[in-house]
Amino acid sequence: MTENFTLEQIRTEIIRFKNDPSSQKLENFYYSKSFSEILGVSRREISHSNFFAWLFNPNESHGLNEFSIKKLLDILLIFSNDKLKKTYNHLYNAFATDDYIIQKVSIHSEFHIENIGRLDLYIELTLIVSDTPYIVKLIIENKVESKENNDQTTKYFDYFDPIQKQPETTFYIYLTPISTLELIELNEPECNCKEFIQINYQSIVDYVIEPALQQNISEQTKNILIEYLKSLSQPAIEIQTDSHKEELIMALGSEERKLLTSFWNKNQKLILASLYAISSDPEQEKDTRDSIRTALDNLSSDRDRSTFNIIYQGKVFCENFKKSDIGLQTVLLLQANNLIDDEIIEYLKEDKSCSFFLLKQKDDFTENEIKYRKYKANGTPELIYKNAEYYVARNWGIGNTDKLINKFSQKFPGLVYKKN
Repeated sequence: MTENFTLEQIRTEIIRFKNDPSSQKLENFYYSKSFSEILGVSRREISHSNFFAWLFNPNESHGLNEFSIKKLLDILLIFSNDKLKKTYNHLYNAFATDDYIIQKVSIHSEFHIENIGRLDLYIELTLIVSDTPYIVKLIIENKVESKENNDQTTKYFDYFDPIQKQPETTFYIYLTPISTLELIELNEPECNCKEFIQINYQSIVDYVIEPALQQNISEQTKNILIEYLKSLSQPAIEIQTDSHKEELIMALGSEERKLLTSFWNKNQKLILASLYAISSDPEQEKDTRDSIRTALDNLSSDRDRSTFNIIYQGKVFCENFKKSDIGLQTVLLLQANNLIDDEIIEYLKEDKSCSFFLLKQKDDFTENEIKYRKYKANGTPELIYKNAEYYVARNWGIGNTDKLINKFSQKFPGLVYKKN
């Protein structure tokens, strides 16, 4: 691959790289520091919590009024599990349709709770839904580091849950900088208390900050939002913590994502050659060489071109299909062997195996499932049962593939998946 990159090729690629407009835009963006970086606070949790306290408060100077706090409730709806949506069905319907009035908002960052700790963000809302008042509390634990300390989420839940009174509703939110792809593949929140709803910084960018930039706001507010967005997208390559990993990038704006994707597509050979050179350079620190070598290995292995066979009751059903089709071929096998019935349809629809639903109807798709193409919604339905049209999940990773194989091998004796 990169080992055979000639000197002449390297020179040509570097010249092309220097003259590429995408590269020049990215250089201007990433070689200028955001204001928070200049102050040295871009990865401090308290700085982010203070920013959110400003952003979500309708009475603050940003001029967005209730726009941001309503968008936060949208995020809450998107990432809540089915149990919460069923329990708080009336509230979630109001969030989805925007059929509520915000009567009062109280927001505090670093909210002190005696003998418990300081909650990163406490938001209390008084909502009017169908002429009925509701008190909604948002308990937000904000982790710039990827893991929590001292079992804080359990402490907060144990404190707030017993004191909840009617008509109060308390939502527990765990905010982290993991990617949206990682987030939607989680079976449960990463924090210790599983009553929390995990969201990420990228969702705040996608559903709050970038839409807010399209609103009729002052130049000052626009500059603040752009500066904050820039601080999230700057790689933290020089920041280290003693005990926990920090995400390299906390979130990306849509423009930066497009530029970086274009940059990768145009300069892939040069990037890989650079990484290989560093990983094999004895002058580099061993930790640097090892980490880049791991990245190169992952890039190579990530494009897993292995194929599978499905065997059922000793007969080969399908041979040499791609990993992305493992869910589809499983559904087709069940259909071909007359194993599809009402019970199996519900089993496929309701059981959230493999980190997302294997089978879904178009009307049930979430925004993220559409955005990240979890289902081929623009194509022909892959299963029609009793006049209902269903689509099968795609984008299978190593962990999800193993879960699917274990799940269906146990459910249907005689079903065997063979990796080629």
